[in-house]
Formats: sequence, C-alpha cells, structure tokens
Amino acid sequence: MVLNLFNNSLSNPLARKQKIKLFLIFIIISFLFWGITKFSKNYSALVLFDVKYENTPDILIVESDYKVIEGYINTSGFQLLIYRLIPKTLKVDISIADFEKSKGIIDLTSQRRSLDDQIIGNFLSFENDQLYFNYSTLKTKKVKVNINTNFNYAPGYNSMNDSRIEPDSVTVSGPEYTLVNLNFLNTEVVEKDNISSNIKMIISIENNDSLLKIIPIKVLFEESIKRFTEQEFEIPIKVINLPDSIKIKLFPEKVNLTSSFPIEYIEKVKNEDFELVFDYEITDNGKFESVPVSLIKSSEFSRNIRWVPQTISYLIKK
Repeated sequence: MVLNLFNNSLSNPLARKQKIKLFLIFIIISFLFWGITKFSKNYSALVLFDVKYENTPDILIVESDYKVIEGYINTSGFQLLIYRLIPKTLKVDISIADFEKSKGIIDLTSQRRSLDDQIIGNFLSFENDQLYFNYSTLKTKKVKVNINTNFNYAPGYNSMNDSRIEPDSVTVSGPEYTLVNLNFLNTEVVEKDNISSNIKMIISIENNDSLLKIIPIKVLFEESIKRFTEQEFEIPIKVINLPDSIKIKLFPEKVNLTSSFPIEYIEKVKNEDFELVFDYEITDNGKFESVPVSLIKSSEFSRNIRWVPQTISYLIKK
C-alpha cells in the first residue's frame, strides 16, 4: 500500500514539479548563506579610487595627470564588490603638498589617516606613494564681453542699436599662457523670436576652460526696441572732389531713398538728414561711364537705408 502511494507520487507531474522547486529553493538558500559567509569576511585587494584635490590655494592653478589612487585596502568582500562596481572619489588635501618650482608632490602615506576615514576599511599600502602635479600662479586680466545673440524681431519692429552690457568687461584669472591671447569672452547663445518690446535679461558668460575663473559670471544686457515705419525721400546728389576746370552733369541728379525709423520720429526725419555723394575721383578722370553713389550722412534713427539707382551716369563739360 505504501509502495503504491510512493509510486503514485513519482508518477504525479504536479508532485514532481513541487519537489524540483523545493530542491532549487534549498540550493538558492544554501548559496546565499555561503555567499553571505564568504563576503562577510575581510579581504585585502587592490582598489582604484578617483581623486579630487581640495584646499587648493586661491593663487594656484593645479594641473594633474594623476586622476586615481591605487591602494591595497583591507575590508569586507561586500565593500570590495561595491568599490569595484561604483568607483569612489577620495579627497586629497593639496595645501600640505611640497611645492618645488612648477611641480608639487603629495605624500599619500602622510594622509593615510584622512584617506582611511573616507572608506569602509583601511589602507594597507599604495602602488604609488606619491602623487605629482603641475601648478602655476594665477594671473588676472580684464577682458571685454561679447553678447552672442540670435534675435528675430516681430514685423514692423527693430532695434535702436543702443545695446548696453553691464558690466561690459569682466575679470578673468588663470594661467598666464591662457590669458595672453584672450581678448574677449562670449556669452552663451541667446535666441529670441518675434521681439516687440525692450530687451532686458541676465546672460551667463561662456567658459570652456576649467582653469579660468571669471568674475562676475553673468552680465546684464539691455536693448531698446521700437516700432518702425518706412518712408521715401528724394535726395539730390552732391558732387565732391571735382577739379575747378571741369563741370559735370549727373544722370539723374536725384535719387529715391527709402529709410526705416521709429514711428514716433516720423516728423523729425527730413531730406536734409541724408547726404548722397558722387565722388569724381573714382571715375579715374572720366574713364568709367557710371559710378556708385555713396551715403555719407543719415539720420541717427534710420535703419535699412537703400536708394535707387545705386549707380549713376555723368557728362563732363570742359
């Protein structure tokens, strides 16, 4: 009877699956206990740590090729695994380094206690007991700020070209070799569309060099925006550099000039605010049949000035 029950349980697929699951659970639990036991023990191994220098004197710029500390540490297996999977950054005090000419030396053994405090475990030794770094003294220079903008104005609106940057120059500190050819700094690119009102914004200065320190790092930018209108003027052409022995007739003697300006100045802009000239010198004593007309005076409010025709013909009378 008992034998039959045993045979029945073996032949029952559901019972067989349950036994397999129980066996696997037993294996997993055994493996976990084994792993916990093994990883709870302390081990000694070589671990790589990233380096961050702190307490750097304000007058120095540090440039180091040593980005890691290779040290043998004693800690639990769990902690070793974590350090291998997630690299830890150790802070190294640079203020107690030995400075010789342009090179500095950090003795890691003298900072072992500080390094031990930053890890779980303790350092046994280092692959390299010393970290070397180059340093240079900070130099300071005033440079201009260049506004880097991409503005698009709403139809009928334009800038008064009275932009103001405050401050218009900043103090830059860094290695001398970096500052020698540094004459200006750009701001970050600012894009703005459909502008129809005055602009006033704070813009950050672009800094692509980690060795440079900029004060201040932001500037104020202001610019007036006005609604513009367009008007035509008939401007007579003035002849310049004409010898006394020569008389000249221009064809035509007047040109149509079109200018945009703020709508509130429509009564203030007159023909007399513009001056177009025919320069006899560029004719090379009459060798050229036509020459361009040049604008030498315009209203301070005017924008987008153009005239027709651009070139004119002439007749010389001697």
